[in-house]
Amino acid sequence: KIYKIFPWTEKIENINDQYWTLRAEEIPEEEKDMGPQDRLIHVYHFIRDASQHHMIQNFGEPFFLVVHEGETLVDVKLRIQKKLQVLDEEISKWKFAFLSLGRPEYLQDTDIVATRFQKKETYGAWEHYLGLEHTDQTSKRSHQVSQNRHAFEKPVKIYN
Repeated sequence: KIYKIFPWTEKIENINDQYWTLRAEEIPEEEKDMGPQDRLIHVYHFIRDASQHHMIQNFGEPFFLVVHEGETLVDVKLRIQKKLQVLDEEISKWKFAFLSLGRPEYLQDTDIVATRFQKKETYGAWEHYLGLEHTDQTSKRSHQVSQNRHAFEKPVKIYN
């Protein structure tokens, strides 16, 4: 879960990372140039719990995505596919849902995504997110990473 976004002016040494896992990433241009009707939404990967079908389990790395006014799910899918570098064959198996309080409402390709998300000033707006339902490939990859960690990960260097 993403709990806080630090302003770019925040000094790294002032950030208390005792309780949180920190992640630094470049802000995409579309997030820098958001229009008044655009929404910055959370996107999570999830699966349904096999033993309790009404329960969902999030996995992987959550991320933000700008959703534009009037944009259909088809358009959003294409941008997510490009961002995550997912093959056509794989993403065709995914289901997309608006989640509120852990309950998925599955979206159709023609649905206007932004209409599902309230204004960011609304209390609890971050509890609403776009869910990507698909199999969890991370558990397979994490085993491979532990076998040869340096083949998959590159260090991040931050210079002040």
